[in-house]
Amino acid sequence: MKKLEKVVAETFHLSESEVTDSMEMKTVDSWDSLTHMELIANLECEFDIEFTADEIMEMTTVAQIRKLLEAKTNGN
Repeated sequence: MKKLEKVVAETFHLSESEVTDSMEMKTVDSWDSLTHMELIANLECEFDIEFTADEIMEMTTVAQIRKLLEAKTNGN
């Protein structure tokens, strides 16, 4: 899912090659509560979906985000 890497990289000002499934909110310096909400908004816009509050709280790693996106986009 190349779009995910693109959105994460743009949100956190990284190169796409730096974006891995093992990236976590607690280990990325630029991933704070404000950029987390920016990431959510960017993902919702890019993938034309909406996340619930519970889903947003769960999205603390790129792997979790990928899993959620796959579940939401495969249903469409």
